[in-house]
Amino acid sequence: MTGKTRTPLLLSLVPLIAGIGLYFWLWNGWAADFAATLRPWLPGSSFSVTGFPYRMEANVTAPRWQGGDAVALTASADSARINRGPWQPDLTVIASEGPRFAARISPALRVSITGGSAASSVHSTGGRLVRLSNVIAQANVQLGFLPAALTADTLELHLRERLGAAAPGSPTGPVRGQLVLAATHLRIGGGGPLALAADLAVTGPARLTAYDRWAASGTIEIASLTLSDATGEVASGKATLVPLGRTGFRLAGTVATVCPASVAAALTGRPPVSERRLRAPVSLAFEGSHAGLTVTGVPADLAMRATRGQLPPCPVLRGNG
Repeated sequence: MTGKTRTPLLLSLVPLIAGIGLYFWLWNGWAADFAATLRPWLPGSSFSVTGFPYRMEANVTAPRWQGGDAVALTASADSARINRGPWQPDLTVIASEGPRFAARISPALRVSITGGSAASSVHSTGGRLVRLSNVIAQANVQLGFLPAALTADTLELHLRERLGAAAPGSPTGPVRGQLVLAATHLRIGGGGPLALAADLAVTGPARLTAYDRWAASGTIEIASLTLSDATGEVASGKATLVPLGRTGFRLAGTVATVCPASVAAALTGRPPVSERRLRAPVSLAFEGSHAGLTVTGVPADLAMRATRGQLPPCPVLRGNG
């Protein structure tokens, strides 16, 4: 009786074992495809794909990628763990230690970002970048047009392609891309800790696949940018950036702020000032280029304006840099 009972039980395990074997065979095929996808992006790096059964995972030491034409792009790290799910070939998740990112067009138009660690995700389909997200811890940012370094406990950058149409009567082209920024404990040139939230739209005549074509008529619309400290909002503004070929840019916009003298000093690169927060915000206008900005609208009677004496003074928005 026991032998007869055991035989049907063993037979019932056959489909399970066959299913596991089939899935293992399929997983190895997916893993091979994943490795083939990574190799052109990681020349000179050796890795193997593990993670069965839930994911494909490649652990890479000192990965480095570079590309671009008019815009020279590089991305590297001390180490990286690259993941993809078996049923999500369009989504890749990357955890890296010691990440380094850089983009360069000219001395004025360049940015480099380093960090302690980063969590990144790349969502693409049909050759289009649906979304690229990076959350960088202990970030350090250098901008070609700004002498002051920027540091942040966390820096978030979320980029996605947009295929919207131009608004009727709009002086700009259709929105082709969106960049959302956020930062905690952001310090500009060693200034006070701030929180940053910004939403930028990139307009242009076509997809963002060639810098020179975009720079001929495209713009970056800073739809919103807010700086806050522990007490509350310090400044919020919007602006339009127009590229000047590969050499620089022109910028014009407005800022609403309760710390107008501090904002004006930060925008023009003057030394920080001591200032109390106003009870009512004022509007400033600024314009200029990568070489420098001018600010108008600082009230002549600023010293006579009502302030919030019970609150801490305005933070240092930009240190000496």
